[in-house]
Amino acid sequence: MRAKLAVVDDDAEMLALLAMVLGKSGYEVKTYATPGRFLDSLAKSRPDLCVLDMQLPGIHGRDVIRVLRENEATKRMPIVAITAAERETSDVIKGLELGADEYMGKPLDLELFVVRIAGLLRRAPTAPEAPSPSESLRFGDMIVHLDEHRVELKGKSVILTHLEFKLLAYFLRHPRRVVTRGMLLEKVWGTEPKMSTRTVDKHVEALRKKLPGFGAHVETVIRIGYLFRP
Repeated sequence: MRAKLAVVDDDAEMLALLAMVLGKSGYEVKTYATPGRFLDSLAKSRPDLCVLDMQLPGIHGRDVIRVLRENEATKRMPIVAITAAERETSDVIKGLELGADEYMGKPLDLELFVVRIAGLLRRAPTAPEAPSPSESLRFGDMIVHLDEHRVELKGKSVILTHLEFKLLAYFLRHPRRVVTRGMLLEKVWGTEPKMSTRTVDKHVEALRKKLPGFGAHVETVIRIGYLFRP
């Protein structure tokens, strides 16, 4: 079955171009010239991925992302944010914190654009993140028992604090995705991103010391956050 993509952009030429490129790549594409039409369409069907222009008439793309992430039916849908404006680091961070999975500037490198969409669709979750009673995550010789809040490395238990455990599980659930420190504060700590981001750095460093094999795969993205690359 072909993946269904939604493209939201008020530029008619861009809509036509992306529809053609993505259609030739084997996707079923629906285009929307306004965010209102796109959001209304979600009542009838949900796309597998959304390509969203950030400069939209009447509503900023960030607000559309917020609506999607607050809706149970769309909160895990991959979002590729695109913009013609000069990208400030703060804008990129804000978009990522709100839940965009990719942030690309126009003019788009169409080949890279298609590759990134394919990658997001491969990694898109197909089930809720809440663990089942016996669910576990694995990475190399490490097993993370989610129901027991226990980490096993080469058959031996590793003692982690509650937040270290939650941070580890979050990284394992979101591989190959840049996550900002603010995003981690919100998703792991359950607090506002205004809290000192140094707290995140200290916990990441603790994980690297306790689990060096795993920690070697957690890359620091300068001025933004972290990337777990298996």
